[in-house]
Amino acid sequence: MEVLEPRNGEPSDLPTHRLKVEPAWIDTNNHMNAAYYTVAVKDAALYAHDTWDYGDDFRIRTGESNFVVDTQVIYLRELLLGAGLLVRTRILSVEEKRMSLLFEIFNDDLDYLAALVRYRVIHVRLGPPPRAAAIPSPLRRRLEMVRESHAKLPLPPGHERFRSSFSEDTRMSAPRGWVTRGERE
Repeated sequence: MEVLEPRNGEPSDLPTHRLKVEPAWIDTNNHMNAAYYTVAVKDAALYAHDTWDYGDDFRIRTGESNFVVDTQVIYLRELLLGAGLLVRTRILSVEEKRMSLLFEIFNDDLDYLAALVRYRVIHVRLGPPPRAAAIPSPLRRRLEMVRESHAKLPLPPGHERFRSSFSEDTRMSAPRGWVTRGERE
């Protein structure tokens, strides 16, 4: 993983991660296979969580973390073998137990937005079994401050193609088989 200072014109408030399209990511059409767009944002997500003190140190300290419960990808332009990628991470929303993240994947060599990836995550107390839990107040305040900073920046083109938000999707809940606080008590 390569984490660099923002270039001229890049928002400095957004955690930024750079990598390259790997040979194993290329499909028979000679472009990046759809499955690898989520691979491309994995390290960017880990880095962003560390900058918000919501990464490994937080998990070790508290026994809590978050799990991705929904991923959506909007493909805008193709990516080819060896292309430099720049991934920017922003917080779209923070709720009592949930958070929504947006990853912007750019072709860093040719300077175009190639894809958007949205994660919807749920905060958990690690188990067994893992349980959905409220985000601790100090962390939630920190994440909300970051979200407010990110909200000052314009959203990228294509973001309107994502499905509904948590607030609009009343069917969103903990994955099947998980015990939520209300069910156990």
